[in-house]
Amino acid sequence: MKHSLRVIAFFMLILPASKIRAQVTQLSNNTNIQYGIALGSIGVMADSTGALWRTDGTAAGTVQYTTKVLVDQSIYIAILNNKIYFAGISLTSGKELWVTDGTDAGTQLIKDIEPGTASSSPVNLVVLNNIIYFFASTTTAGVELWKSDGITGGTTTIVKDINPGPTSSYDDTYTSFFVWGSVLYFDANDGTHGVELWKTNGTDAGTMMVKDINPEGGSSNAQNFTTLGTNIIFSADDGTNGDELWKSNGTDAGTSMIQDIVPGSDGSSPGDLVALNNKVLFTAFVGAFPFPTFRLYSTDGSNVTQVKDFGVFGIALLTNAVIINSKLIFAANTIADGSGIWSSDGTAAGTAQVKQINATGGDFSIPVILPDYLTFINGGDFHTKLFNGKIFFIGDDGTNGGELWITDGTGTNTFMIKDLNPGPDSSVSLDVPSWFYTANTFYFAGNDGTTGYELYKTDGTAGNMALVADINPGGSSNPSMFMFLNKHIYLTADNGDNQNGDRDLYIISEEVVLPVTLVDFTATLNGKAVDLNWTTSTEINTKNFVVQRSDDAAHFDNIGSVTAAGSSTIKKNYSFIDAGAFNTGAKVLYYRLQMVDNDGKFSNSNIAKVEVTGSGNVIAVYPNPVKDKLVITTSKSFDNAMIKITDQSGKIVLLQKTSIQAGEKQTINVGGFGKGIYNLQFITDTNKQTTRFIKY
Repeated sequence: MKHSLRVIAFFMLILPASKIRAQVTQLSNNTNIQYGIALGSIGVMADSTGALWRTDGTAAGTVQYTTKVLVDQSIYIAILNNKIYFAGISLTSGKELWVTDGTDAGTQLIKDIEPGTASSSPVNLVVLNNIIYFFASTTTAGVELWKSDGITGGTTTIVKDINPGPTSSYDDTYTSFFVWGSVLYFDANDGTHGVELWKTNGTDAGTMMVKDINPEGGSSNAQNFTTLGTNIIFSADDGTNGDELWKSNGTDAGTSMIQDIVPGSDGSSPGDLVALNNKVLFTAFVGAFPFPTFRLYSTDGSNVTQVKDFGVFGIALLTNAVIINSKLIFAANTIADGSGIWSSDGTAAGTAQVKQINATGGDFSIPVILPDYLTFINGGDFHTKLFNGKIFFIGDDGTNGGELWITDGTGTNTFMIKDLNPGPDSSVSLDVPSWFYTANTFYFAGNDGTTGYELYKTDGTAGNMALVADINPGGSSNPSMFMFLNKHIYLTADNGDNQNGDRDLYIISEEVVLPVTLVDFTATLNGKAVDLNWTTSTEINTKNFVVQRSDDAAHFDNIGSVTAAGSSTIKKNYSFIDAGAFNTGAKVLYYRLQMVDNDGKFSNSNIAKVEVTGSGNVIAVYPNPVKDKLVITTSKSFDNAMIKITDQSGKIVLLQKTSIQAGEKQTINVGGFGKGIYNLQFITDTNKQTTRFIKY
C-alpha cells in the first residue's frame, strides 16, 4: 500500500560469523528508541514512551525535538510530501491526527476531530492520490471513514457515515485498506448487511458496498487481498459455502466466488495469496478437522487447480516466500519429505522440494525465509526483492542447530553458509529479531556460542562471515536494525550498562548502498513487439538497467540498456520495447533486468515471461477514419480486458473494462472526441495491442 506503514514486528530473526571487528558508533544511551523513518537528510524516531526524536547521524544531532505530543503506541503511520502523519496524544486534545517534519515547529495537530480532551483515535492511515484516509471515532458518528489533505486548518472531514448514527462501521478484526489503482477497498458494517467489502473514491456518493456477499445480515469478512489482471482476489464467506476464494472488478455483477473448494459450509480458508506468472498461488485446508490436509492451489481467476497436497500435519509457508526466476520459493514440511525449501511455477508438475533440510524436524522444524522487511514496511513487493538473485533463510539440519542458509532456488546452490555456533546449538533465535539487506552485504544478529547475540555480516560465503561489533562484551546486545539513512544503517542494542535492559541507539559507521528497489517488472506482447515496463521506488548510486532476453530462462543475452535516475527516493517508471521479439522464432521469451551501480556492481531482477507464438493481432477496429461509432472485434475471447484510448498528447480520453467473445462486435461512441489521431490499446492479463484510428 503506497506509503502506508504500520510499523509492526516484521523484524523477527537473525544469524552467524567470525571476529573481524568493524565500527559502530553510539548515538544515545538508554533512550529506548523503538523505530524510525528516514525523512530526507534526518531520521525521525520514537522511543518507548512515544516521544519524538531526530538524528543526523551524530551524537550531538540525536535529540528529542518536541514535547508537544507523544506517538500512539499502536503506530499507524502515513507519509505524504516528506512529512509523517500519525495518531498523536496530547494533554489538550487527546489522541488525534498529527503531522511532523522532524522539527518542533513542524509538529502540529491537523484537526481536533473529537474536540477537547476526548479522542478520535485515528487508525489505519493510508495515502491515495495525495489524500490521507483513516478511520476515526466521534460521539455522533462512531468509528467511520475520514480523509485529510494533511494541512493544519485545511480539509479534514468524514467521507461517509456508513453506519448512520453513533454505531461504528469499523470492525476491529477485519477492517483494513487495500489500494488498487485509484480505488480504496476496505471492510465495513453498515448496520444492515454485516461486515462486507466496500470501496471509495473519496466522495460520499463514491463510497459504496461492492456486494452483499453474505446476505441476510451475515458478514463475509473479506480479507487476504491480492490482484490478478483487472480483478482483486480475496477470501470471503457467503454464509453458505464457508470461507472460499473470490474475485471482484469493483462491481456487484463482477464479484463472484471463483470456486467452492470444500463443498458445504466448512470452507477451505484460503490464505497466503501470492501473485505469480499471471496466476495467484494460495494455501487452503481440505477435509474435516482436527485432521484436514494442507494443500497448495493456483487460480487464473476462472478456475482453481490443486498444485500440491502436503497431507495431514503438512504445512507450506507462503507469507514470506520469494520469487526467483519466475518460481515461488517457500518453506514446507510434510511427513514424507521432512522440512525443506520448495519451488513452484504454479503447476503440479513444476512443484517440488528443492532441498530437504531436515528429515525429522528440529528447533526450526520448518525453515524460515528472511525476506527484505524494509521493502515490506515501505509498501513494496518484498516477494520479488532478492539478494543478487538469492535469499537467506534459517534452517536446522538436525546436526548443527538453527543456522544461516542461502538459496537461489536450486538444490545445488542451497546450502548452510557456516555453522557459526559449532555443534547442535543454534546461532539464531526467533526471540532475537533483526536482519538487514544491502546491495552486497547481509547484516544479522548471531551467536557464535561465545559473544552472545551480536551484530554480524556476510556476503553469503563462510569466508566473509564476520563479527561487526561485540556491543555487550560478556552478554548479548540483541541488535535490532530498523532504519537506513544517508548510506548508513541504524540499530538499537543493549550495551549492558543498566539493570533494566534499556536500549541504546547506534549507527554502523561503514557506508553501504541499498539495491534498487524494483516495485514491478512486466513483459507484455504488443503486436509483434514486447513492451517491457518497470518501476523503482528507491535508487542509490544506480548507473543503468541492462535489458536481457532468453528463450530458456537460463542463458540471457543483452538486448539494450536504459539509463537510471542515479539516486532517487520516489517512484520512477521505465520502459523498453523489444522490436525484434518475433524474429527470435521462440514460442516463449523470458526477460530480466541487470541493475548496474556506478561502481560496476550489479544485481538481477526477477524474470518476466511472455508467450510469443500464435499471438499476433487479436483486435480489429473499423471504420477508420471514423465519425461517431467505432467498432471493435477480436479473434479471441477475453473475460477481463481493458480498452484505453489516448489522444496525441497522451491524455486518456476513454478507459473502460470489457469482456468480449471471439468474433463479437462492440461499439464505442467517439462522436464527442475532437478531430485527430487517437491510439487505442486493448489490454489483457498477458497481452497489449495498440492500433490507431482517425476521428473526423
